[in-house]
Amino acid sequence: MVQLNRSMMERYEIADRRPQTLRAVIFGADRLMLGAVARMLDRANENGADLGAACVTGKAASLNAQDGMFTMLIRGESMDGQATREERVVQSVLLAVDPRADEKKYLALSLLAELEFVFVDAEADDARSLLLAQLLYARFCGGMAAPELFLVARQPRQQTPEEQTDALCRLSSAWDDASDFHAWLRGMDARALFCDSLSGELNATEVAQAQHQMNYRDDFLAWGEPQLACMLDGEVPERLRSVCESGDCARTLDRKARVFDAAVFLCTAAGYLCGKSSFAEVMKDEELRSWIGRAFFDEILPSLRESREEIAPAVISAFERLENPMNDMPLLDVGRNCMLYFRDSILPSMRAYAEENFEAPGKLAFGLAAAIMLCAGARANEAGEYEVLRGDERAVLHDDPEILAAFSQLSHDMPAETLAYAALADRSVWGDDLREIDGLEMRVAYDLSAIQRIGFRESLRCKLKEWEA
Repeated sequence: MVQLNRSMMERYEIADRRPQTLRAVIFGADRLMLGAVARMLDRANENGADLGAACVTGKAASLNAQDGMFTMLIRGESMDGQATREERVVQSVLLAVDPRADEKKYLALSLLAELEFVFVDAEADDARSLLLAQLLYARFCGGMAAPELFLVARQPRQQTPEEQTDALCRLSSAWDDASDFHAWLRGMDARALFCDSLSGELNATEVAQAQHQMNYRDDFLAWGEPQLACMLDGEVPERLRSVCESGDCARTLDRKARVFDAAVFLCTAAGYLCGKSSFAEVMKDEELRSWIGRAFFDEILPSLRESREEIAPAVISAFERLENPMNDMPLLDVGRNCMLYFRDSILPSMRAYAEENFEAPGKLAFGLAAAIMLCAGARANEAGEYEVLRGDERAVLHDDPEILAAFSQLSHDMPAETLAYAALADRSVWGDDLREIDGLEMRVAYDLSAIQRIGFRESLRCKLKEWEA
């Protein structure tokens, strides 16, 4: 089977949107940087933006074998409610570079006269930030103008542009002309960019079926939803205006966390404990859907700044996206960072509810008990990934490694009171002792005990009867 590349485009009737000019550098080749940023640039190029990108990744050889192109299977309902199916060959990446395999080629990117934008994950660690600092330092030494730096944000608690600049200064403090370079860095336009779109890998069966239908091989084949909302703090550059709007990224991220990410959290652990494999399956389950809906409207929405009328459309949209019947969205894959979602999305609502009512919110506490039961059974495998067992089925949890390491010291068959105490009191996980929230420890211990005795499904049914009484 022929591999996706430039030479086959005309024969396969693939529309040519390939830009002519390298104007951007993208750090990373994951679902955020390729599935959102490269796709955003590809859409801008449909409108004549001529935004070619270099992708900095350890997968450079594989991506270059495809001339930087990859296919996204766009499936689901668009914003206007129309069913969408599209095999979109994203063509904004002109070349990929592995800085560790070819440092010279990597640093040559710094001297691109047309370089305008650099995109980096707002969660970038020191290793990736050092690579970014080296690229910018080489550009500074070459007497070139600073590009615009966009920190692509997904969660409220991520590096701000100011913090990223501080990190770059710290990492380069021993270099020649450091003070002049730091002044150059601080004069650089660095802003937050929010890209909201679900995407992910296909399983082996889906890959085989898709490649059979397309009749070509693609090593970066992925699925994505039709929605791709992009927002930039401050004025949007001309080349991005057709695909990006100006707005308050911090407020938008907060709303996403409190609504969409909260829905993901509530679905993930509870759905998995009920034997579900995808979000669509959870949304079709009347008992799960009833509990999640009650949790939202009784315990989450009252804590938000917007009125119920203002926020309700966002809640409805969140559930519609998760129940997308055209994409099989695996619970533990799309629901990655489940415990981080709890910390950023659910915990603020819990605190607000407890302060208002002098007791912990019962429906959200039940969701936390489900998450504790899921993560307390995690154990590290030989690859360092944390796995859980459901019957004979092994599954990998994708979450903050420090949180999973802490939970791996626990077990889901510990005495419920001990498990609740250990999970809630760990300040290294939450930053606080969650037992200080009125009644939370007692509620979680009670729910854990019920789940251990009769299982999650029966516990849920008992809860629904209790709430309906």
